[in-house]
Amino acid sequence: MIYEILFFILALFLVFALLINPISTKLFRRKICAICAAVSLTWLSLFVLKYLGYAIDILIIAILMGESITGIMYLFEDYVEKKNKKLLPLKILIILLGTLLVYLLLKWLALK
Repeated sequence: MIYEILFFILALFLVFALLINPISTKLFRRKICAICAAVSLTWLSLFVLKYLGYAIDILIIAILMGESITGIMYLFEDYVEKKNKKLLPLKILIILLGTLLVYLLLKWLALK
């Protein structure tokens, strides 16, 4: 199943990079992080499938959610470096709170 998931991430990445980003850049003057969108949509899809009863390995969901936490932290870092560098130490809060949230969500999902 891991190969199908990796292919799904790659396919979503290409869709966002080649199709959606040019459209979003024109409409909203903002690019969407193609890899962030691909990874997020993948773990969200797997989460829903697992919730619906499909045999999805919770480990891959956890790995992808962890990647999203890291991406959010880097997004925050980029924003703060432009606005107010004094907030940079808050990056650890994103990691801690993100980890706690993912843990609680996956614990809840495992009970379903």
